[in-house]
Amino acid sequence: MCVVIGAAALSAISAVGTIGGIASSAFGIMQGQQQAQQAQQQAVMQQQQAIQNQDLQYQQAQRATAQENQARANKYQGEVRMQQAGKLSYYAQLNNNNEALSKTYSQEQAKLNEAKDAAAFKAQANYAKSIGAKGKILAGGMTGQSIGLLALDVDRQQGFNDAQEDASIRSAEAQAAIGMDSAFTQAKSANNQAYSKLTPNVQAPLLAPKPLGIGKDLNLGIPTYSWS
Repeated sequence: MCVVIGAAALSAISAVGTIGGIASSAFGIMQGQQQAQQAQQQAVMQQQQAIQNQDLQYQQAQRATAQENQARANKYQGEVRMQQAGKLSYYAQLNNNNEALSKTYSQEQAKLNEAKDAAAFKAQANYAKSIGAKGKILAGGMTGQSIGLLALDVDRQQGFNDAQEDASIRSAEAQAAIGMDSAFTQAKSANNQAYSKLTPNVQAPLLAPKPLGIGKDLNLGIPTYSWS
C-alpha cells in the first residue's frame, strides 16, 4: 500500500529536522564553551599554584639563610668569649708571675741585708777585739820593738777578719744577683708560655647574602649578638 504524504506534512518534518540540528549545534557550542572555561580555570589554578610554590620556596630560602647567619653569629660570639677568657687568664698569669718575681726579689734583698748586717756586727766585734788585744799588749809592760810587732800582728789579724767579712758580703751579693736573675728568667719564660696560648683576634663572621626569589619578603634582618 502506498502512503501519500502531503506537502504540509513534509514541511513539518523538515522543520522538525532543522530544529533538531540547531539544538544539536547549540549543545555542541555550549559544551565547547564549558570546556574552554574549565581549561581557563585550570590554567589559572596552575598559575596560582606556581606562584604559591615560588613564594613558599622564597620564604624557605629566607628562613634557611637567616638560621645559617644566626649560627655563624653564635659561633663568633662563642669564639670572642673564649678569646676574652684567654686574655683574662693571660693577664692573671702575668700578675701572678710578677708577684712571684717581686717576692723573690724581696727575699733575696732581705737575705743580702741580713748578710750585710751580720758582717757589720762581726766587723765591730773584730774591731773591739783588736782594741782589746792592743790594750792587753800595752798593759803587759812590754817595750821596744816587740810592742810594735805585736800591735802590727793584731792589725794584720783585724785586716784578715775584715777581708773575710767583705768576702762574705760579696758572696751574698753574688748569690742575691743569681737568685734574682734566675727568678727573672723563670718569670719571663712563664710570661712567654702564657702569651703563646693566646689565640689570634677573632674575625667577624661573613654572613650569607639575602636570597633572591619571588614572593613575600619576610624581612628577617641580620642576626643578633648577645654578650650577656
